[in-house]
Amino acid sequence: MGLMVDEKQHEMDDYRRQAWMRKVPCILSLVIVPLFWGFSVTQAAPPKTGEPQIQKLEINNQTHLAFRRYISTHPKGVILYLHGIQSHSGWYTQSCQMLAESGYTVYAPDRRGCGLNRQDRGHIQHYEDLIADIDAFLARIRADYPNLPVFLMGVSWGGKLALLYETMRPGQVNGLILSTPGVKAKVNLSLWDRMRVFYYSWRRREVQPEIPIPIESSSMFTDDQRWQNWIEQDPLTLRKATARFYWENNKMDKQIRRNARNAQAPILLLLAGRDEIIDNEKTIRFMGDKLPEAENDTLKIIEYPPGRHTLEFERYLRKVVADMVAWLNKQVSSRPAPPTQ
Repeated sequence: MGLMVDEKQHEMDDYRRQAWMRKVPCILSLVIVPLFWGFSVTQAAPPKTGEPQIQKLEINNQTHLAFRRYISTHPKGVILYLHGIQSHSGWYTQSCQMLAESGYTVYAPDRRGCGLNRQDRGHIQHYEDLIADIDAFLARIRADYPNLPVFLMGVSWGGKLALLYETMRPGQVNGLILSTPGVKAKVNLSLWDRMRVFYYSWRRREVQPEIPIPIESSSMFTDDQRWQNWIEQDPLTLRKATARFYWENNKMDKQIRRNARNAQAPILLLLAGRDEIIDNEKTIRFMGDKLPEAENDTLKIIEYPPGRHTLEFERYLRKVVADMVAWLNKQVSSRPAPPTQ
């Protein structure tokens, strides 16, 4: 009898243990899951004004381009921000954040073959592809912000691309900001490299040589040693481009020279007084001669005498951005009101 009682007691103990073990996962889930759920909600919270979101835009089935978006809480306008030949959108986070804080949402894409876009680095097959990319980003911007003015900003080589876009798509944006634009450059490829461009430009991508971008030192961008070190160590900075890229670059120059007078949008031109990459005198002369009504309010020029090529890295960047914002605000205020329904 005592044995039967012991066996029953063991059975009851086993049952209680099994029942407890079945409850443990439920109890843990009640305690742990809310903790992790709360963490995920925190991570998914929208960014503060000026903090970048990295996203991708589908251009076609084969091409998806990375871009940084800086959202303004109460935007007055939107800026499509184009980087230079060697840089990428990550170089310009400071000015983009300041612009967003000043009321302008910014979309800053990495050009195809640059920055976060790993496919075909340093290569473009046709410069018209870059124009189509801008078309796609402007379509995305207008879908996101259908009632706001849109401005196109380009730095260095991106400034040349922005001006090219305006000559090919006049009146599609409400204004251009060209910061040290690569319209008239001091730097150029060597004669040998120019011959290689001519010889290889029509050959297939696989056999094209990658030719170093003719910017000798990071000191040409800035005097600031910290930024020089950053540029030299940046793994996303583009150091070389294909022969085809340079060939298409030459075609862009010809297109701008022929059609600059097609430009309709007002332009803010920002120049660095100590620029070793861009020829300021030739740039001013070109803009004054080629652009329609350049003597009027269509073209505004601001030069920063102590500045090196990349104004982003200057200690007075806030002043530069303030000048941009003042010009942008003027364009927004003078924009015709939308028709009443």
